[in-house]
Amino acid sequence: MFKNIIILLCLQFFPSILIAEVIVSIDEIGERMPINGPVDGFDSSSNSYVNPFKNDPVLFTITFKNYMEFGEGVLTAGQIAMFETYPETFKMNIYKSRRSCSVPKEVSDLTVENAVMIDEGEGIEGVVGSIPFPNPSEALHHVWNHILRYRGVDIEGGSPYYIINPDGSRTMGAGKAIARNFWNPFLSSDKGLQGMIMSKVTKPPRLADGAVLVIESLNALQNPRRAWVYNPGTRRVRRAPDIAYDNYNSFSQGLTTTDSFDGFNGAKDRYNWTNLGEQLRFMPYNAYEFHEAKVEETLTPFHVNQDFLRYELVRVNVVRADLKKEKRHILPHRIMYFDYDSHNMLAEDVFDGELNIMRYRELPQINYYDEPMCNSIHSATYDFATRRYILNNVRSSDVPKVNWRLDIPHEDNLFTPDGLKRWAK
Repeated sequence: MFKNIIILLCLQFFPSILIAEVIVSIDEIGERMPINGPVDGFDSSSNSYVNPFKNDPVLFTITFKNYMEFGEGVLTAGQIAMFETYPETFKMNIYKSRRSCSVPKEVSDLTVENAVMIDEGEGIEGVVGSIPFPNPSEALHHVWNHILRYRGVDIEGGSPYYIINPDGSRTMGAGKAIARNFWNPFLSSDKGLQGMIMSKVTKPPRLADGAVLVIESLNALQNPRRAWVYNPGTRRVRRAPDIAYDNYNSFSQGLTTTDSFDGFNGAKDRYNWTNLGEQLRFMPYNAYEFHEAKVEETLTPFHVNQDFLRYELVRVNVVRADLKKEKRHILPHRIMYFDYDSHNMLAEDVFDGELNIMRYRELPQINYYDEPMCNSIHSATYDFATRRYILNNVRSSDVPKVNWRLDIPHEDNLFTPDGLKRWAK
């Protein structure tokens, strides 16, 4: 049905010479052609990822002038709000759909049947290293697939973040992180953990060396998240039970929450979750051109430079999270869009208690085909009240490369309060 709608819309906007090309592109949405290894021209010593689809033309562009012809059938509420809030600058260049995502063969080989959710969805039991729910039927299946998607093993890297104000002024910072991901086929573990991560701020100077350690279990009810922070002023480590849910990190200036890191993370007990089913939506996908661009070229007032983003008609699993009456969270209603192929969150619409749109988030992805795995190149959160946005977890050819699978693994005893203090100095 959606395919036919898109074809009809395309007929309205294109001269006849382009109609055949557009119809063929839409017709090929259902074909999956994963990239399982490096493409020609890839240099493993650089942080550049050659665009496998560099010759694809823009099929059409959605702007404020024509977005109403598409409407909520293929645009999200957040995208519509972007067109209405920034009518002169926001646009979406639509390309041919390219279902390029893949995972290591070892992950696919382990993925046979669904894992088991326990404790009202707060815990999971299953074959470690697999895609936990290859046949999802519940809302939290999609959330768990996102949280436990393959993201490397022993990880090390850093990334900058940027907060952009409507007048173009900005705040810039950066950080470093190391992590052990236990949900993968390359690291055996009976610890019942998702993973362990330590991160520290390197810029700006007033926050430098502030660091945090988080240990995440596979059951937030039986074994809640454990976290510690290191304060460079006192040179002490203390427990940090508030690093969860809607807690704000100091660097974000109120623009993102702890449980918004990496799309969504942590305990799920504050929301009622509803599976809205599979849909076709225009999503930021195969964003190689943005990854290869200079960061300075991508930062513009109001939103990132849309000239570098690629949107495709993507099959997504849509999940709604509504705050429980007895619970508290500053983001009361959220609609999350998870890629059917990679399980990455690609976008999120955030609403207030009156169901007015508050924020829109995008997480464009590429296939890091030397792994292989699909992961976001940044998270962009747009706040409609202040007209500011934050671009964080930035991965780009312009910044140091993240190592997703170190040759020499991290030692588990590094991820302790004492280890945090040593690493943060």
